Amino acid sequence: MSGPHYSGCTDPAEDLGRPVGLRSLTNRLNYLNFSAGEILVNLKPAGSDHVVTLAAHPGPFKDGQLVCTWRSAEGVPENLTRYRLQDVLIADDLSLLRWIPQLVSIDNHGLVLRLPEMAREIRTRSSKRYVCSQVRVQLLQDGMAFHGRLLTFTPSFFQVELSVESPGSFRWINPDTSGVVVFLKGEQTLYSGPCRFVKKSTGQRTCTVLLAPLLNRIQRFRPKHYRSERQVLHPAPQLCFRHPLTDQDVELKIKDLSGSGFSVLEKKEHGLLMTGLVLPDAELVLGNGLRMSCQAQVVYQRVLGSRREDLTLAGLTFLDMSQANHVRLMGVLQQAWDENAYLCSAVDPDALWQFFFDSGFITPEKYLLIQQQKDAYRQNYQKLYSDNPEIARHFIYRSEGQILGHMAMLRLYENSWMIQHHAAIKHEIKSAAIMVLRQIGRSINESYSLSSAHMNYVFSYFDAENRFSERVFGGVARYYKNPQGCSQDILAGFQFRQNYNRPWDLDEPWTLARTEPADLDELEEFYQRTSGGLMLKALDLDGEFLDSVTIQEAFKRCGLRRERHVYSLKKENVLKAVILVNLADAGLSFSELTNSLNVIVVDQQGTTRETLNLMLSLLSVRFGLNDPAVLMYPAAYAEQNGFPVEKQYRLWVLNCQETDPYFEFCERVFPKT
Repeated sequence: MSGPHYSGCTDPAEDLGRPVGLRSLTNRLNYLNFSAGEILVNLKPAGSDHVVTLAAHPGPFKDGQLVCTWRSAEGVPENLTRYRLQDVLIADDLSLLRWIPQLVSIDNHGLVLRLPEMAREIRTRSSKRYVCSQVRVQLLQDGMAFHGRLLTFTPSFFQVELSVESPGSFRWINPDTSGVVVFLKGEQTLYSGPCRFVKKSTGQRTCTVLLAPLLNRIQRFRPKHYRSERQVLHPAPQLCFRHPLTDQDVELKIKDLSGSGFSVLEKKEHGLLMTGLVLPDAELVLGNGLRMSCQAQVVYQRVLGSRREDLTLAGLTFLDMSQANHVRLMGVLQQAWDENAYLCSAVDPDALWQFFFDSGFITPEKYLLIQQQKDAYRQNYQKLYSDNPEIARHFIYRSEGQILGHMAMLRLYENSWMIQHHAAIKHEIKSAAIMVLRQIGRSINESYSLSSAHMNYVFSYFDAENRFSERVFGGVARYYKNPQGCSQDILAGFQFRQNYNRPWDLDEPWTLARTEPADLDELEEFYQRTSGGLMLKALDLDGEFLDSVTIQEAFKRCGLRRERHVYSLKKENVLKAVILVNLADAGLSFSELTNSLNVIVVDQQGTTRETLNLMLSLLSVRFGLNDPAVLMYPAAYAEQNGFPVEKQYRLWVLNCQETDPYFEFCERVFPKT
């Protein structure tokens, strides 16, 4: 069979490559026989330089001879006695194994060979070429789109077969300028990126092009100075996945790992990863047997060294992961960072409650407010602290079994988490209080980029007289100097004791009805004039999630209640105030801010205290709220109109996309020792 010509050097002085002994050569040939592989036989007719390459199947090496049969009778010359054996080759993905055997006999069925004492392995490729499976390709260049399939790939080159209805359009491909290539399988985009043309071969109905990617690094997310800290775990975790382009199963050791990504090492010559490649279904396997499914993307590659045996370091970022898996991963990493740091770990309920009392977090005054519902508090905290990372997380700093510091997060809104319950044992206050604050900072930094985390914002209500909170959260807001990165608004807080018992009706021209999107547009305009911060976005009052019940359903799955209702107070169809009704089971917040009425007064001149008292009473009766907590904005309105303000709350909101100033501030105030 005449075919591609593979030929090594016939001059022994020019024989290059690694020597391979007879025993190794025999083993390779026997494996080919076992796996139905083939060898390539190069023949030269007498008096001619033309070479004919025939494929043959080797038999088992026996009695010093190798009996081979031609793969196909097609292409075998009629008079083989006129041909001289030049050499025999075994071709693999990276090299050719070449040897010059002694020809014993040859005919139309095959040939018999006697093996030499040594063969030579000649390097032909710098990296292995992989055959691809059912990968569609789109090639875009200057407004033109070409479609086809991916034939083979290496991390450095892609071989693509294009097809079009009109073969003339292949002339529109300009190999001297770059293009953009997209790989797809089903509805999943696996890769997209700029490329250059290395080679173009045009046929009648198809065009084969060899492309080379232009980028070795991409920026999947906005760059940040304070990135997730990578940990080196022992034993090293494994990355396991089915390669999206080849469908082969792959296992790679993970060099280092964080909650936002990881890096792996692979031999350059057998590279399977390339910058920009998406792994839709990968799995991390930790040394303790913990397996975590994820979706990841290669964001950079760097060759370590310049020899062929060298390694390639590939960095990958998580695109998504279930929150159950991600919290487990962060828990392992926080333990590697500090053996006393625990995230969502099992905690003894009695030890936790004792800590709340010993630390002074539950004051005598606060206990009087909750003691009548203490059983409900116990039951609901048991639910929150029992593997519900979709809505709740707790951070504990514990040494020798004793809880020293605690902080918690609760997902109260679509993409916003409330930070609460920051407490520490008195004599450990300087260390444990700061350590749990660092724990929560690390968690935010590693979670915000995952869509499953729903963590666009974190927020906290704190008493302006709390010196630690004012120093940290208030200090951060002032340090930002940008209310779209971090903001704090002052709210007047008081307990509303309703003394109205009227039916659910109002006389014209006043109306109290469910808020409509147009009302929130007016609210946004008012808030931008008075603050310009993040409160409305954090509390889902920007219109996008007005009617969403996602949070309600998430809490329901955990056996808990969480509802929100938004009402607009209008006079003659002019917006006067917006009231957010928060409903939840007892104990989700010790300050009962999860069972509260949030009032934003838009028209401060046209809204009287008596009118608002009536509205608050109607809503309290409507939703069965007994003396609910009220947070009113602007705080100055509440004070000027004689509301019984008990304390001023700061509503602090952090945009999780803009955290560099936060970490910079904390590093200055609490330098690492």
